[in-house]
Amino acid sequence: MRATIAFSFFFFCLVVTRTLAQEAPTVKVHLFYDCMCKYCKDFVNDQLYPTWTEIRDIMDVEMFPFGNIKYSSNGGTWEFTCQHGSDECQCNTIHACAKDYFKDITLEMDFVNCLLGSNYPPNAGPTCAAQVGVDWNPLEQCVCSEEGANLLYNLALQQQLLDPELYFVPWIIIDGVFNLDQNEECKQDLKRVVCQKYNGTPPSACDEYPSETDDPVVEGTTSLYEM
Repeated sequence: MRATIAFSFFFFCLVVTRTLAQEAPTVKVHLFYDCMCKYCKDFVNDQLYPTWTEIRDIMDVEMFPFGNIKYSSNGGTWEFTCQHGSDECQCNTIHACAKDYFKDITLEMDFVNCLLGSNYPPNAGPTCAAQVGVDWNPLEQCVCSEEGANLLYNLALQQQLLDPELYFVPWIIIDGVFNLDQNEECKQDLKRVVCQKYNGTPPSACDEYPSETDDPVVEGTTSLYEM
C-alpha cells in the first residue's frame, strides 16, 4: 500500500514537472538585419544558428531582412536603396521570399545560415536552395518580380513599428524587449541569454549557465554595429 502511494506521488510529481515545462513560454528572438552587414552575418552564423541548433525547443525565432533600407513608391511599384548597394537589396529580397514561401522556421534557418555563410550571399540562392532541398525557380521568380518588392515593403512596415526605432543592425529583440546591453550580450553569447531568459526547466545544453538572477546584466558595454 505504501509502495503504491509512493509510486503515485512520484508519478504525480513527474506529470506536474513535465506540464510546467511544456507550459513555459519559449524565448522570442527577433532579428532585424541587412544581408550584407558583416556583423549581421557573424551573428547569424556564429550565434543565432548554433544556438538554434542546440536549444530550438525553447526558442521562437523570427528574422526580418530589411534593416538600413530607404524606399519610395514609383508608379505603383516599390523602389529600394540599400546601404551596401543593389546586391544587398536582392539578397534581402531572397530571404523575404524564402520566409514567405517556406513558412517553416527550421527550413528558413538552414537556408539563411547557408546564404549568409557563403562567399557572396546575393549569388548563393540556388546553391542554398539545393542544399536545403527546395526548388530555387519559384524563389527566383519571386525575387525578380513585384511580389518580392511587396514582401520587402511589408517588412519595412513591420520594422517601422519598432519602439525604440532601429538605427543600426543587427537589431536583436528578446521577448519583445530591446536595449543596447542586451543586444551586445546576444552578439557575444546568445545561448546564454536564451537559457537565462527561459522560465521553464532548461534543456541540458543550458546547464553551463547560472540562472539570470545569479548573473546580472553588466552596464556600460560598448556595442559594435553598423550605422
